[in-house]
Amino acid sequence: MYVDNRELIHSLADEKKSVIADINRSVWGYAEYGYKEFKSAAKIMEVLASEGFQVEKNVAGIETAFIGVYGSGKPVIGILAEYEALPNLSQEAGVAERCPIEGKNYGHGCGHSALGAGAVGAAILTKEYLKKTGMQGTVKLFGCPAEETGFGKAFM
Repeated sequence: MYVDNRELIHSLADEKKSVIADINRSVWGYAEYGYKEFKSAAKIMEVLASEGFQVEKNVAGIETAFIGVYGSGKPVIGILAEYEALPNLSQEAGVAERCPIEGKNYGHGCGHSALGAGAVGAAILTKEYLKKTGMQGTVKLFGCPAEETGFGKAFM
């Protein structure tokens, strides 16, 4: 079966763009520091489960670390999602100059909310691509807490 990959991927991305944007907005709003990303991790795990991924929680004994798996066989495609906020980076969304949010010490000025959402989006689109093309493969999304401040991926 011939598939125009570019057209298919663009179509899949268009179908899932609101899911991906919602992850980014949610994680941005939660702005949780490393190893305390409870709402962020829960949001992403909830989306993965609703998209048909099997989710393994508490990876490496870390409450906010997880792995979402879809499919079987090879190739195995691994994707890393980050979602921690950093100190002193609180920022009002959509404002181009420094504008901290009153009462919030942590923020995503580093972009982990968008990086995490993009990674989850890539995993979902890869899953959908495998389904639509009938190809075999395994997609693994590694939910990595404290990626920048606590070496989360080293422990995972």
